[in-house]
Parts: sequence; structure tokens; C-alpha cells
Amino acid sequence: MTAFRKTVCGKFFVLMALLATATAPAAYAADDLPKVLAKLDAASSKFKSAQADIVWDNVQTQPLPDTDSQVGTVLFDRKAGQLRMALHIKTDNGRPVPKDMVYADGLFKLYEPKIKQMQVFKAGANRADYDTFLTLGFGGSGKDLQRTWDAKFAGTEAVDGQQTWKLELVAKEESVRKTFSKVVLWVDEERGIALKQQSFDTSGNYRVVTYKNIQSTGPVPGNAFELKPPAGTNIVNH
Repeated sequence: MTAFRKTVCGKFFVLMALLATATAPAAYAADDLPKVLAKLDAASSKFKSAQADIVWDNVQTQPLPDTDSQVGTVLFDRKAGQLRMALHIKTDNGRPVPKDMVYADGLFKLYEPKIKQMQVFKAGANRADYDTFLTLGFGGSGKDLQRTWDAKFAGTEAVDGQQTWKLELVAKEESVRKTFSKVVLWVDEERGIALKQQSFDTSGNYRVVTYKNIQSTGPVPGNAFELKPPAGTNIVNH
């Protein structure tokens, strides 16, 4: 679709698609950042799994305004200390365009059944950084966040009736800043999980990911993080 979407989907950083945002009046001081990080630490220590409905909007502002909206479901779990994620896109701008994205054991797989292709990306030496990106608001601790991001507390806002803390994040790694100039994260004050995320590229284009109907109790299906495409699928290794 847009140049922004092609860039994101063409690289491993597409996984950043899974994190949270929202907006309302600020009622906290800037020095309340430690309170938010402590809440994330507490939520991380108890986190086992989560699943939610997801709306993923890509908004292009340059060179021409354009918006692409995808709807689906996302699942997270932590097994033996390792994060796993599965994202299942069902529709694109209201049309059925299935896509399956899975991250597990340091591998990211993107399967597109309509074109019979699966792309495989290896996290390699950057695995710890990718894991931290993916766990923003879903199992990631405040300590993990501080290690990878420069965080600024930006007040409180309501998202779908839930009060949230708003964080503005800038990656410490220059290579990441070349892809995402800034990420805004909205964290549910009660549960310490993300409800929405907005990430900007260096051109001002951005992506908004919103999570709804979040369930954080009970295990997810054991095969949820496996992709087994049918025979004849073109496998592209990166």
C-alpha cells in the first residue's frame, strides 16, 4: 500500500506493530515516571499470557495522505522465560486479506496465504532488543523499558473508558531511531498493560495499534505460535 507500510513490513521491525496508545488530561507530574515503571515491573513479574483483538492503522502523511486499517487478533505468552507472539490479520480496509505473523525462538515468520508465501527473519544478535520491543506493555518490565528507551512521562488519558498513563519513548539505539523516531505508549493504570501505541517514522508517517477485549488469564493454545504453511508455499529466508 503506502511506502511507510512497505518499509515496515519489509523489515523485522514490523513486529513493533504489537503495542499501545490513548489520550486525556494530565493529572500526574513528570516525576511520576518511577510509579509507571514500578507498575510495569509488578505486572511483568506476574505475566504469563495475553490475547486481544487488534486494530492496526497505518497513516501516511507524506507524500500524499493515505490510511490503511487492518483488523485481527494477537496473542502473547512467555515460555521458559522467552516471549512468543502471534498476530493474525483478518481484514485489510474491510476486505478479507488474511496474514499470519509469528515470533518465537528468535524467528519471525510472516505468512500470506493469498500469494502462497512465507518470509522468515532471524533476530540473531539483536534478539534481546527485539524481545524488549515486543514486550512493551505486554510482559515487559520497567527495567527492560529503561534499558532500551529514553522514557518521558506525558500525563494521563482515557482509552476506551480506561484510565492510562501516557509514555513517550525514544530508542537509545541510533539504528532503531532511523526506523522509528518516537513511540507513544498508553498503559492501563490498573493492570499495567498496553491499550494502545503510536509509532512515528522519520517522515512523520505513523502507525496506531489499539488493543481491545484484552484477556490476561489462562494459557493460550499450545499451537498458537506455530506456522505450518501448505505444500507449495514459497519460503523466503532473510
